[in-house]
Amino acid sequence: MYCRTSERRTPNRRSVLKLIGGAALLAAAGRTAAQAATPTMPPVGPPVIPEVEIGPLSALDAPGRYLTFMYPNQGQPYKSVLTRLGKPTDGHTLSVGQKGSEVYLRAYSLRCPHAGCTVDEPNPRLMAPDTVLICPCHGSEYDGVNGALEFGPATVGLTALQVELRGERVYCTGIAPAL
Repeated sequence: MYCRTSERRTPNRRSVLKLIGGAALLAAAGRTAAQAATPTMPPVGPPVIPEVEIGPLSALDAPGRYLTFMYPNQGQPYKSVLTRLGKPTDGHTLSVGQKGSEVYLRAYSLRCPHAGCTVDEPNPRLMAPDTVLICPCHGSEYDGVNGALEFGPATVGLTALQVELRGERVYCTGIAPAL
């Protein structure tokens, strides 16, 4: 009968240093070896989109006036616009005030849906019903008042954002659902 004896191996200096170095890195990161081996799972459910205070309603004292603010669009903060309209344009228009003296607000991202470039910000001196915002990357044109597509290559308008009035302050509360 053949019998094998077990040999006990002594670790060499390099192995010991690797083990100590790895343990030190894990300790510095605040994780144990078991935690490092366990993959972290992303949170379940839709991403939480923050609310952003845009500014006072009084800053929008006439149609065509606007405020800019930063709001996440596809995970990145993009410059966005809240503008006062002369009349409601679609289901994304917020009507504020008494009948006959309503104020109509519309917010949209300046991120071009075609290639993700930032569309030129409206010029306050030129903000009129026929104002056009142009994407510097591929030339898509958007209505400067409500963000609607006027000319491609983009196939949809600028992303509409939901707004709420709380007291005299206007907040962006999320991305508006498609109409």
